[in-house]
Amino acid sequence: MGLKTELAALVGELDHLHQGAAPWSEEIGIPDFVTAENGMQRYFTRKAREGLWRVSAILHRNRANNLVRVELESYKNFVRQAVADMHAAGHFSRLDESDEGNALTKLKSIIEERLASMSNEYTHYFPAWTLGMERSGPFHLGPVIFLNRGDWIDAVDFPQRGKDHYLDRPDANHRWKDLLKDALQKPRDRTPIEGIANLVYGAVAECPALVKVAVRGYELNFSQKLARLVAKAALDAISLGFGAPECFLQQALQDERLPPVGSNSLVETQGFLWLPGGSLGKRIPIQPPQRVSQAVADMKEIIPAFAAILDGLVDPANHPHPKLANRWATALDWYGEGCRESSDAIALAKLGTCLDVLCCGGKNVGIRDMVVHLTGTDRNTQVVQGVRPRTLEQLIKDIYDHGRSQILHGTHYDRLESFAVERQHAAYLARIVLIEIALRLQSFNGLDEAKAFRTI
Repeated sequence: MGLKTELAALVGELDHLHQGAAPWSEEIGIPDFVTAENGMQRYFTRKAREGLWRVSAILHRNRANNLVRVELESYKNFVRQAVADMHAAGHFSRLDESDEGNALTKLKSIIEERLASMSNEYTHYFPAWTLGMERSGPFHLGPVIFLNRGDWIDAVDFPQRGKDHYLDRPDANHRWKDLLKDALQKPRDRTPIEGIANLVYGAVAECPALVKVAVRGYELNFSQKLARLVAKAALDAISLGFGAPECFLQQALQDERLPPVGSNSLVETQGFLWLPGGSLGKRIPIQPPQRVSQAVADMKEIIPAFAAILDGLVDPANHPHPKLANRWATALDWYGEGCRESSDAIALAKLGTCLDVLCCGGKNVGIRDMVVHLTGTDRNTQVVQGVRPRTLEQLIKDIYDHGRSQILHGTHYDRLESFAVERQHAAYLARIVLIEIALRLQSFNGLDEAKAFRTI
């Protein structure tokens, strides 16, 4: 059905309900209602909610590209409130052929005005673990800024009114920065933290850094989703530049799914326990600050390439190839997840998918031709030495056909089968390809089309 028909059906259900019907005996759970602007309540039955989804989906699908970006789930909430306000005010009372256009126009106008009235820019901060580039001061990577906790505390503040009234503790609230810094320097001190500082401490105590991303033109929830993707891409890009797979475990957002810092083992033989064993994982950074600074300096040629791609994610309208920037970042996400993965088989599948995303399909042959083009290495060149030498063509076939495809299709199911060597080869190859594409994308003048990386 069309939008007018769907809206009429929704309004008909609301009319039926608010003219004395009592359908709640057929409903499951607590009645779903919203308070309209005039103070009246509007209830949404299961049938009304289904109609609301259909109306919202059609409206959302036909929005202009220059409007505030919002996901359907959040957009539906704006539609719900606008419908409730208009119904309670009687603006749907003459919803017939002669008035449908006016009602629809007014509904769209209310929704878009409310979306536009919200802040057009949100700055998001994500607590994170890093290798320490921000220790001596803010570290910039395109639209992303890495901050240590001290610099972040100095740079932000709460509104005066909030500090005056929160928990009726104005003295502590106005000193929240000093109280927070003091508490962070004494993590084992159990002394209660007063005022606002107590809330902020819980948010930043676990991670030594924060990643800052500002987003314009998006609704709050959608902007946070984008900002998180960009922050994660920035961390992974730096880890890609460092080159060691463990960097992807040492640099991550606070809410990332990560292995434990360490683990313990318990073994028994002949009825008696051994002493418990323990080991540290790869999450603990071991690089001294001087080594980190040198590594960042060594990346001076590729950091601008990473920054340009991140700019394309935050502001696609001003990037010459926003789709390719997004494709590269998606491939990097697969690469990072492959490096963080504990299972060699699953890691190999993710690394193979990274190459697949860059190539946009093409399978083994497409990836091979892309790698040959990017590296200048003939497909018959022997690139792996040792007891099982492999040409470039054979290596890519191992990664994609024997690895990614057979693992995902269930051919390989024995979890004791080792893929450690294939994983190392795939990680090395994918890193070269990702960096080379990022560098070439800076000066690329071709079309922003899906298969461009094959011949970039």
